[in-house]
Amino acid sequence: MRDLRGTQVVAEDLKRLYIEINTSRRYPFKFRQAFEQYIYKSQQLTETMRKEFKSLTGKEWAAKDFRGWNPCTEILKALRNSTYHGYPLALHCCAISVYEGIEFETDSKPLSEITLIRGYRIMKSTLFAELPFDEEVCPMSAGYPIKHARPGCSTHAFPLKDFVSYELTWGLLDEGVRKATDKAGTTDAVKITLHSYSALSAYIKYYEHVLDQHRAHS
Repeated sequence: MRDLRGTQVVAEDLKRLYIEINTSRRYPFKFRQAFEQYIYKSQQLTETMRKEFKSLTGKEWAAKDFRGWNPCTEILKALRNSTYHGYPLALHCCAISVYEGIEFETDSKPLSEITLIRGYRIMKSTLFAELPFDEEVCPMSAGYPIKHARPGCSTHAFPLKDFVSYELTWGLLDEGVRKATDKAGTTDAVKITLHSYSALSAYIKYYEHVLDQHRAHS
């Protein structure tokens, strides 16, 4: 068995959770469990660094000296505080669906020029019911009646492709998380993971660099 330092173990946990979050979007329970673990492991990372750095160098670890924190890492902190104080993590499921760039009967205005040029349009639908224990996502994408449908052709447009994601629930946002999500401009758990993980990866590299410097001068 390899002799891994504590920070290396937590870093690997975060990497695997990041992958699991991105591969379990259609499985609400698995997604929520992975995202919740990711939230707590992000905090455990700094706590492990403090203990390990002190043990190896005799110095105090200063997470504040790292300059790569971003609004999404601030959301993780807010979520840790909210869920730790008794508000369970819950998420709304949403689907981002890609349709052909054609007009629907529900359109009140003509399609924009950019939509006509690129040839597709994107529609978002949200299931405003929390799905904490559902094993799979129920289909959410709708078929839209086509405006000016040609005789003998399909009368409805269905998605060419769709992407499932999850958003933080309003109740959770009210528990101290809203300020952080407003600053980041998103409540999407996948986006939060994507942008926070890039910062955490840089933070881990920064820690290893500082640790190597102290060892070289000891």
